[in-house]
Amino acid sequence: MPRPTLPIQHNFGGNLLFERVVAAIGFDSSLMRQTVRDILERVGITPLKVQPDDVGMVLPEIERKLLLLVPHESARPGLARLRRLLLCWDAIQQ
Repeated sequence: MPRPTLPIQHNFGGNLLFERVVAAIGFDSSLMRQTVRDILERVGITPLKVQPDDVGMVLPEIERKLLLLVPHESARPGLARLRRLLLCWDAIQQ
């Protein structure tokens, strides 16, 4: 008999970059919010104050965590969108 699972609770917000990072990855937003938040907080960065350089610094860890969840073929488009977001962030903000 399968056991019920608990939903991931996200009662935290982030700045615009954090929200765009979560959206760019393209998978379940609750899971991605929690995953990205945990990775950022491990290096002392909060979702409210994250900057593009911070995301670039933890990008390998985001990729590693994502590849634990889904196959490379499924993760590739989201990771490409995330990289493009980081490269174009300054142009987006103007």
